[in-house]
Amino acid sequence: MKKIFFLVAMVAAIPTSAQLLRHNFDEQGDTFIQGIARAQFWARYTETNPGTVVQGEPVSNVFDLSVRRYRLGFFAQVQKKWLFYVLMGNNNLNQKTLRTADFRLLDLLAQYSFSEKLSIGVAKGTFPATTRYSNGFANGSMLSIDPAIYYLNTSGHYDDVGRRLGMYAKGQLGKLEYFVSAQSPAFPSENDRTKFNYAKGSTALLTSSYLKYEFWDNEASRLLTSGGAGTYLGTKRILNVGMGYEYMPKIREINTGTATTTYDYFNFGVDFFMDTPISDQNDAITAYLSFNTTDFGKGYVRNVGANSIFDKGTSFNEAGNAHPAIGTGNSVFLQFGYLLPKWEGTKVRVQPNIGWKYADYKALNAPVNVYTMGVNTYFNGQKSKLSLGYENRPVFCNVTKKPKSRLGTLILQYQIEL
Repeated sequence: MKKIFFLVAMVAAIPTSAQLLRHNFDEQGDTFIQGIARAQFWARYTETNPGTVVQGEPVSNVFDLSVRRYRLGFFAQVQKKWLFYVLMGNNNLNQKTLRTADFRLLDLLAQYSFSEKLSIGVAKGTFPATTRYSNGFANGSMLSIDPAIYYLNTSGHYDDVGRRLGMYAKGQLGKLEYFVSAQSPAFPSENDRTKFNYAKGSTALLTSSYLKYEFWDNEASRLLTSGGAGTYLGTKRILNVGMGYEYMPKIREINTGTATTTYDYFNFGVDFFMDTPISDQNDAITAYLSFNTTDFGKGYVRNVGANSIFDKGTSFNEAGNAHPAIGTGNSVFLQFGYLLPKWEGTKVRVQPNIGWKYADYKALNAPVNVYTMGVNTYFNGQKSKLSLGYENRPVFCNVTKKPKSRLGTLILQYQIEL
């Protein structure tokens, strides 16, 4: 009863008191309750794709303010073998969604651990799949301002903000960490069925698996997103290689006269991640490299523009800041960051970073190259972070399906976490 009472009090106190965000029920800290409160604020300047309009007015560049993500929740190890996790919030609170965005249930998880080697659970959540950031990335510790969107292959179409309903098993076998799941995807909307030829009302399960071998330190794996940190700021020595897949049968249906062709969705990935200090001054490097081969069937490519307030667009990219981010074909993603040495007398840390995404989608006649660069300034680790990032994207022609120009987006983000 005492634990239940504290649980209720904890949730009520999260918005106002950082002092109550964790409470241990035993001296060792094996049973506890911990609150989560995080927000990411954006100031953004966008060179918009040709033909973009905002509120009916043509625009070639836009400056806007928004909340990219906001989170409020808790997880509780009320008994040593049981874990309960709840996360509320949403993404993209901007001028277009300010009056319509809801404060929704994002994650809901119950997990039972038999041992370090086996835990089973049921959840509405993001489930690790083909690579480290495929679904279960920890967005509070990203190296760049935003993840490579192509990892979230069905985001907004077969899920809710990247989340699905599912059951899973995971565990640690020495240096090998494994994860397997079966999920019930959300039904796509009528508009998405028309635009992407998604199958109507498919009840097929989506399955995924991810294996990771940890050469140095083992990463935490309490939550589904725990192993998806973007950078550890020199606090750990991590060297991992991983591989995984994601599969869903009959995801698309294309009618050609009297015949109907169905296509399965399959995604296979391999990746490498390293994060380690390199001197006594605690400077550190973070490096990530991944390869994916993705199959949605013939002619599939999808444009995505993060946190969009834009409409229309006359190029293949469509409106605003969108570019071909997901499709049938192969892709490579690279990130590298360097955490500068500690400065005497201050907790402030600085971390320049760069990124590159290459994709060869079969529906296009040229590869997609997206470049990013930025710098993170940490005032109190990930709890208070100011990031400046620039993304440069190709703009594809509707006729030739080749790039005809390049445009950029500059973002200043402040992240606060209790």
